Amino acid sequence: MTGVMTTLKALLVKHEQKIRSQKFLEAVMAATAMLALADGEISFAELMARDYILDHVKELQVFDPNEAVELFRTYAETISLDPIKGEVIVRKAITQLWGEEELASLLLRICLVMAKADRDLTEQEQQVINSFCDLLGLDKGEINRQFSGESEI
Repeated sequence: MTGVMTTLKALLVKHEQKIRSQKFLEAVMAATAMLALADGEISFAELMARDYILDHVKELQVFDPNEAVELFRTYAETISLDPIKGEVIVRKAITQLWGEEELASLLLRICLVMAKADRDLTEQEQQVINSFCDLLGLDKGEINRQFSGESEI
């Protein structure tokens, strides 16, 4: 009986990690799509930054990159077609990380990388990142200080 309980506990932990990772993937793709569109268009540099993020963030490496890119495309398309609906959907994806300080902080570092991709941090991008901080209960001052330094993920 002890072996069965141990196996069940291990399966529950694995399932919980998978759900947590899926929520993180959704939040990252939603946030980066919204951030990339903040200035009106997605630049080639921002697409390269997205691909870099998918290749280098270990929490995202468990996913098929094609799945992640398709998710990004879907969020971007929704935001482009209906900005109000798109923002609601993005906010919902991001708030899934509420209370997960480590993942929320990583999400904001990823956003910094995306914002710096085209070397032109716009006021709109700054506003989007500040709204993400508000959604996640993170300190805007700390994030803004990171804008002036190098962002690492």
